[in-house]
Formats: sequence, C-alpha cells, structure tokens
Amino acid sequence: MGKLALVDEYGAFLSAREGRFRLLVRDESGRRVVKWELAPVEVDAIVFAVRGASISASAILLASEFGIDLVFLDGDRPVARLLPATYGSTMRNWLYQLKAHEDDSKRAELARLFVEGKIYNQRRVLLEHAKRARASGKPLRVVEKAADKIDGLLISLEDVKTAEEAALVEAQAARLYWRAVGNIIPGELGFKGRITRSRAGEGPVDPFNRALNIGYAALKREVWRAVFLAGLNPYLGFLHKPRAGKMALVFDLMEEFRPVCVDRPLIRLARGKPQVLRMFELGREQEAVVEVWRAVVNYMKKAKTPYPNLILK
Repeated sequence: MGKLALVDEYGAFLSAREGRFRLLVRDESGRRVVKWELAPVEVDAIVFAVRGASISASAILLASEFGIDLVFLDGDRPVARLLPATYGSTMRNWLYQLKAHEDDSKRAELARLFVEGKIYNQRRVLLEHAKRARASGKPLRVVEKAADKIDGLLISLEDVKTAEEAALVEAQAARLYWRAVGNIIPGELGFKGRITRSRAGEGPVDPFNRALNIGYAALKREVWRAVFLAGLNPYLGFLHKPRAGKMALVFDLMEEFRPVCVDRPLIRLARGKPQVLRMFELGREQEAVVEVWRAVVNYMKKAKTPYPNLILK
C-alpha cells in the first residue's frame, strides 16, 4: 500500500502539468496557490473527500497511464473510482465467480470462511485489551466473557450449512463484540453500540461511530481496488446478497479486516487521544476526518516512521 493523497478542501482543483499532479487551492485572498505537487511514482491513490473539488481531464489521463487509483467519496463512503476501458477483459473470471455463487454448498463454504475470519479477529482484538487490563490489575471481565462467548461461536460455525446461517452467527458475534468494545473506550465519547452508516440518519451519532464509518470507507477503498486488480465482479458476493448498487463481494472481503485494520487503530486512538474524536462535536469535523484517515491508512501501511502517509502539505 503506497502513499495516499487526500483532496479535502472546497474549491480545490487537481491538474496535471509537465507529467506531475498539482493540487491548487484558494488562499485567504481568493487567489489559487499550489498546495502540493507530486510525480505519479510518488502516489498510489488520490481520494476526493469533498464535493466542492474538481479534476482536469489531463490529471485523469495521467492517473490512468500510471495506474493510480482515483476515488471519490460522498461523506464517509466511496461512490466512484476511475476504471480503465480494458476492465471488461475479465469476463472469464466473472463467469467462474458466477458459477461458484450458484453452487449453494460453495456459497455457504465461502460465507462461513468470511465470518470465521471476522469473528476470530474480533476475539483477538478483545483479548489484547483484556490481557493489558489484567496486567494492570484492573481486569475487564465483561470483555473476557465476550471473548469466551465468541470463541464458542467460532466452534458453532462448523455446523453452518448455508450462507444465511453464517450471517446469523456473525450477527450474534457482533452484539457481543460491540458491547465489549463499549467497555474499552472512554465513556466521554458516548459510545453505546455500533451505529452503521445505513442507520446514521436515525439520530445523533457519537464520535467513535463516526470514526468507524470513515475508517471502513478507507478499508473499502483498499479492498475495492484489490477486487478490481484480481479481475472479479465486485457486485457478486457470497455472504452478502447481491443487490443493485451494492458491492457485495467487496463487503464480503472486508469482513475479516474490519477488526484488525480499522477497529484496532481507532480503539487505540479513542483511548490515547479521545480529544481527536471529540473534534467531531466541536465544529472541527474536517480535522477529525483527516486524523481518522491518517490513523487507519498509516496502520494498514504499517509505517515504521511517525510521519503521515496522507499528503496534506
């Protein structure tokens, strides 16, 4: 995973000049100035995080020539990306994928494996915090018990015969997991349970849930790209049912990575720097979004140095 450039300012304009990307923004006087300039080899992906930004045709062509991922977000979800005109050459892979999807036993097997990976990693995350708490002399018994119950659900997966049964086990594990997470992160963040993006419009959303939704968007971008590079159909899944406009396979493949690539670094952020997430409630949402992206992207990249992998010059 290479560097990711984030376009997050209203009025920003991404252009290409002499074989390099240039991001122009307006200063306090309204004059356009260069925020950053990059050679194509310096960046793996460019993400547009605001609607009020634009891009030139020359920048699109340059990105296409070097295989640079161009992704466009609406809030906390990726809605579009640049695909080369040759993408249709993967039809053979799609046919194999369709054949596997129509085989009930194969679909159940894959769905079970996706769920197994996810809840195994959920248990790992809980055990990490339970171990630290016990070592400090303040055991988190609720977290320990949740990890034990999730272990039982892992065993029960051996008896799963359909994708629908696998999804039920996943839902049971999720209830245990998020209840336990609520005992790990600071109470000041007001986390009472998982609020998914689809439920976010039902009422106020606490800072930690907002961070999770943004973190999962970062993970979705990475998995979506991997599906594309593998020549698979992102809309034909096994655990998640295909539905118009829903990238079911991307969601399938995301599952086992959610706990370790997003939950783990964001729990760490919530415990170590809760004030960063509180920015969501203090009118500093854009700053909070950048910090969440930075935490998740840096963690997925496993950077050994403390500097950010987001290009925000």
